[in-house]
This record gives sequence, structure tokens and C-alpha cells, in this order.
Amino acid sequence: MFPILNIGPLAIQTPGLLIIIGIYISILVVEKQSKRYSLNANDVSNLIFLYLISTIIIGRLSYVFQYPSLFFENPVSIFSISPSLFDFTSGLILALLVALIFIQRKKLPLREILDSISLPLLIFLIFLFLALFASGNFYGKPSSLAWSIQLWGTTRHPLQIYYIIGLIPVIAFNIHLSKKRLPPGQLFLKSVFNLAILVVFLDFFNGNPNNLISNVNFLQIIAWLVMVVLVFVNAKARLKEDEVTNLNLSS
Repeated sequence: MFPILNIGPLAIQTPGLLIIIGIYISILVVEKQSKRYSLNANDVSNLIFLYLISTIIIGRLSYVFQYPSLFFENPVSIFSISPSLFDFTSGLILALLVALIFIQRKKLPLREILDSISLPLLIFLIFLFLALFASGNFYGKPSSLAWSIQLWGTTRHPLQIYYIIGLIPVIAFNIHLSKKRLPPGQLFLKSVFNLAILVVFLDFFNGNPNNLISNVNFLQIIAWLVMVVLVFVNAKARLKEDEVTNLNLSS
């Protein structure tokens, strides 16, 4: 698409630049969100920075383990910031373990922390998909629709743009819910649930054969599992709230 941005004599990798901008803006949003939840802005900023950097490092290592021959041929490419050489799905998931360890060691309130970082992470995803669009990765299935894009030898669904458009109402809903008095952790869980819905619907257009296991999209499977788990978690939380309410009424 537009992997290189030429500014005079400089040739800048557009995808890497977009990811850096996304991290910077996310951290700025974190500083505002932390005040809303009475959290230490430095702790929350450090957490999201650690999570995003861990995502990048783990995503690169995961890609290296999957395609070692690419890096044996060109070892310097291991330091490339091109999104085409990352497994962001593994990075985003496994980086959660790093974030949880940080939260436990700092003894931070987990639910409030999750609520405060939900909006910054959604905003970062916008820049991540912009970076994927710039590099031509995470591409869609072949298509002849009027808005299809020319990519990898054929016209395809602009899957990255679909996700960016889909994230806009998710972000708007997050901002709307943040103004309500939800129980701690609910804002984050609802945002994750909405993201899972987005994956279920939009990844139908994913054209990468590596995402298929026996002709079934594994990202959609993960999204369905996340939705089921969150439904049970939410139901359990409501039962607990009802028990507390009934106990208060009886007393």
C-alpha cells in the first residue's frame, strides 16, 4: 500500500511510524483516564507502555519461531518494525501475562486499571490497523466490490479499513459507558465483548489462509470463546449483586 513515507532525503517506514504515534497517543489518553479512576498516572502509563512494548516483542518472537528461515536468510530483519514481520494476535494475548505480573507486583486495583486502559487500547488498535493497511498485511479475501483494493495480485476486501470503521462505534460506546456508574471492571469487559463481536463478523472477510484451521477461522473461534466466557462472568457478577441486594433488604 504505502509502506514508505518519503520526506525529502528521508525514507520512513510508515507502519512503524503509525505504531509509534499510536503508543504515544494511547499514553496521553491514559494520563487523563487515570484521574477519572483515582489512579496514579505514572503507574497506569508504565503499565500500558509495558503492555504495548511486550506485544511488539512477543509478536516478533512468535513470528520468528513460526518462520525462522526468513530471519536466517536476513538476520538484520529481526530488528525491523514492519508489521508484516509480527504475529500481533499472539503478542496481544501473551502480553496480558506480563501486564498481570506488573499489576500484581505493584498491588494495583485490577478492575479499575482495566477500565482506565480500555479506551487507550481501543485507540491504539485504530493505529495498529492503519499500520497493517499501510504495509498490506491482515488482508481481506478477493472481491470485486466497488471499494475493493488492489493487493497481492488481485482486488480484495479492505479488511483493515473494515476494522477501523468497526472500532469507531466501539470507542464511542466505551466513552458513553464511562460516563455511567458501572461496577469496576465492567467497562473493560463490555469493550472486550464488543471487540469479540467485531472479530466474529469482520474476520469472515479475512483472506489469510494461515488463519484457517480445517477451514475454520481460529480468530473467530477465539472471539466466540471470549464471548461465552464473558457471558458467564457477567451472569455470575449479577447473581452476586442480587445476593448482596437481597441481603441488604432483608436486614
